[in-house]
Amino acid sequence: MVSLANYTAPGTTDMLIELRGPANSSDALDLVIAAPHGGGLENLSYIDDRSGNGIVTSKDSYTIEVSELLAQRLIDTYCVGVPYLIINHLHRRKLDANRDLEEATAGIVIGKAVATEAWNKFHTYINHAQVLVWDKFGTSTGTGSKGVTGVKGLLFDVHGYIGNNGSSDASATEGWKDDVNIHGAPFTQWGYRLSDNPTLTSCPLDNVCDTCGSFTHARSLPNQSYECLVRGPNSMGSRVNALLSNVAGISDLCGLGTPSYEYPSPYALATDATYCNDAASGGECHYYSGGFDLQIHERMDVNLANLPEPTLSGYHFNTMQAELPRCIRFGGDTIRAEFAGVLAQATMGFLRDLNGPMPS
Repeated sequence: MVSLANYTAPGTTDMLIELRGPANSSDALDLVIAAPHGGGLENLSYIDDRSGNGIVTSKDSYTIEVSELLAQRLIDTYCVGVPYLIINHLHRRKLDANRDLEEATAGIVIGKAVATEAWNKFHTYINHAQVLVWDKFGTSTGTGSKGVTGVKGLLFDVHGYIGNNGSSDASATEGWKDDVNIHGAPFTQWGYRLSDNPTLTSCPLDNVCDTCGSFTHARSLPNQSYECLVRGPNSMGSRVNALLSNVAGISDLCGLGTPSYEYPSPYALATDATYCNDAASGGECHYYSGGFDLQIHERMDVNLANLPEPTLSGYHFNTMQAELPRCIRFGGDTIRAEFAGVLAQATMGFLRDLNGPMPS
């Protein structure tokens, strides 16, 4: 894996956005990994801090590291291709790449142009990687009246969350209950732009709507269903769940995914006092269903010039998001590496079942 392109802040050596991938596009894997919230560049006088009501500025720690480990495990273990990886190195104080441009740069005066260009580069690099996947792997069209033409590829947006008000000094009293080993919710939340309620409380998902959520292309392919893709035995959540015994030193719940075959309804967990502090008083814990990156990169023709909402058209591209818990991200080098191995095995299996064998 090599650096294919980057955006460096003018007049500095600070690399803000980076695209990595194979030195030769013929060696690509049908996977694009994005890490929008893990950057650490924050003490920058040339970009103001983001500010405003509801603006989140905390970073998703160790998500760049997990993304890098995932990419390297795929390369080393399978020797069939190199994924593309897009990294936002800016701290979330300076840019939120997983939001529309207005929110992504909210409150910034000094450095507005630099932050705006960084946002543009992040999404342009994702789209460029998708085009390179398209060039190698081509498209497929689903069957029947619901058949959708899309690129044989997958965008994996990597995030992290705490899920409660706990700290190293005090157990959580609000939000998800802490993992037994570390503060923070234990579950991995898989996002497909589906609400936890009512959408993910409905079954089968194929009867809910034809175009809601992501995987509009994948669900129309032969021998595929939306229900199975999102939370069947071979969904990403269930594939990871089945392999977590390979990660030593984590709790029984750490890393388990929802939605999955084992935990089909995030809403059921989020309203169960066994797992959610707020449920005891009739509340609900938060589920991350998937954000801006999934929305705009589900389609290949993205016109970023049409703001505040980019124009979307063209072929479809399958997208998904993972919100990784602190028990994985802060578990240490060994746990992160072993979990990346689990992710690599699950992702490669999912890709091959979806897109068929790698081209020879």
